[in-house]
Amino acid sequence: MTDNHTQSLHKIPLTLGITGHRDLRDDDLDILRKSVGQIFQFLRQQYPNTPLQLFSSLADGADRLVAEVALEEQIQLIVPLPMSQDLYEIDFQTPESKDEFLGLLKQAQVFELSLLDGNTSETIRNHGKARTKQYALAGAYIARHSHILIALWDGIWLGKAGGTSEVVQFKLTGEMKELPDNYQPQRGPLDIPDTGPVCQVITSRQSGHPLDTAGEIRIRLPNQKHSGNQLKDLLSNELEAQNQFNREVEALPPKQQRRIINGQKHLLSEKLWANLLELSPAFQAMLGVYSTANTLAIEAQSRINHSTMAVLIIAAAMMGLYGGYSSIEANLTVLAGYLLLFLGATGILWWANKQHYHTKSLDYRALTEGLRVQIFWHLGGLTDSVADHYLRKQRGELTWIRSAIRAINVYDWVENRESLDNVHEHWIEHQRKWFAANTKKQQQKTNQLSLWVKGLFIFGILLIVVMLIGQATGILQPGTLWHSGFILSIAIVPTAGALLHHYAEKMAFYEQAKQYERMTELFAKASTELNHILDQLRAQDSATNQSDEPAKNILLELGKEALEENGDWVLLHRQKPLELPK
Repeated sequence: MTDNHTQSLHKIPLTLGITGHRDLRDDDLDILRKSVGQIFQFLRQQYPNTPLQLFSSLADGADRLVAEVALEEQIQLIVPLPMSQDLYEIDFQTPESKDEFLGLLKQAQVFELSLLDGNTSETIRNHGKARTKQYALAGAYIARHSHILIALWDGIWLGKAGGTSEVVQFKLTGEMKELPDNYQPQRGPLDIPDTGPVCQVITSRQSGHPLDTAGEIRIRLPNQKHSGNQLKDLLSNELEAQNQFNREVEALPPKQQRRIINGQKHLLSEKLWANLLELSPAFQAMLGVYSTANTLAIEAQSRINHSTMAVLIIAAAMMGLYGGYSSIEANLTVLAGYLLLFLGATGILWWANKQHYHTKSLDYRALTEGLRVQIFWHLGGLTDSVADHYLRKQRGELTWIRSAIRAINVYDWVENRESLDNVHEHWIEHQRKWFAANTKKQQQKTNQLSLWVKGLFIFGILLIVVMLIGQATGILQPGTLWHSGFILSIAIVPTAGALLHHYAEKMAFYEQAKQYERMTELFAKASTELNHILDQLRAQDSATNQSDEPAKNILLELGKEALEENGDWVLLHRQKPLELPK
């Protein structure tokens, strides 16, 4: 892979989907192309660091028109076929239509969606309900995986299963007729469905009346009855957060590239890593974003740690100055120093907050952990989407992480490469050991800091007692060097204890130790269960990379537990922003 291609795999794309009429009017084609190009150019201007991707099934009409404009704009084209290619081509009635389809297909990343339960090649071959359901599946897939859905549509709600209006309805509400429950977005009864905007380009049908407004753009937003005509309504905080991530990717120095590569290697066995290029491009992209997010999270956390320690050291020095002056002449100098230190600590915090180190550390860590689970679900043969289970309690500013994972995970309804041995060794065992080791580290830090805090406060009390006794007996006289030293120590020692307590609270060592201990037990149990299944497969001379339902159930439940734990971790640390000790 070239360097440019490698870097593109490390970015999160802004995904666009297309739905629309098949029977476009020839007189409208130029204005429709112009409007679609305007949408692409606007998004590129607003999010210059973010690559664009287009999902299109390449049906006649709108699908192909938008795909052609996208390719002209050098936008990556991804084609989810609603059925096998030979069955799909039955729809194309003329040789010209088929040739146009094949020409576009050569320039795209292509995959077939799985057949819905009960559908077979024979039932789909006949133009009946089974075929319609597959089209509904493709429309829902495109709407669900796109940040923005483009609809070349006349705006008439027909309610036809799998039709344009139904796909638009699905994007705006999360509901679609003829789509089985197991393909609907997985959510609890009280969960709010993930929805998104629809960018409608008013389009006439060949079979209908020509519209004077053809080519005009309308923006339809979830939970809003009226549409607008301003492209700026497509902008969102989620897309800006994603663009910020991609900006950080571009700013990574060359020395970080090796860390990114190593970040991918530890997820795969030597055999899988050697055959990396044989894995799907989407899976390679997922690996790239995972390792990049991990690198950025580590970098942001390192800057937080340095800023925190610098502020604590300055705070200790401030208390030393405050307690150390003993004469009017010295007070002005000491207070000036105190003010400078205060301004220095404030400046460090201002810069850290301006650079959003705290938010970046948490967000990129959350993205990393979500992608880790998604990668191993893929390798374990699961088609579930992490975005359906992750950060449901942490909506709002974290919504971009779910939409980013869904944008990257474009194969979550498709059969994937399976490797239970790889999952067992590189996920379950790796995480079990990691949680076990870090549980011990967090407990040791908690105990050590607790002892230091107690010791410093006790030592501070002893200093006060000694000074009182010294003054009562006349050994310590005010104004002497020893007396000033005791006053300074009495100010510094308890302050150091308070600062260490503040540090322990800020880093949440105790809370993390409890969470890590629970996760160690979960991964240990999962490791035992999965190892038992692998032994059974080997005893039956079955291929060890073949999954079965018991194994998939274990991986699904373990992944959901890991996602919940990480969501709680993010929530815990979001409540502990970087600030001056109080």
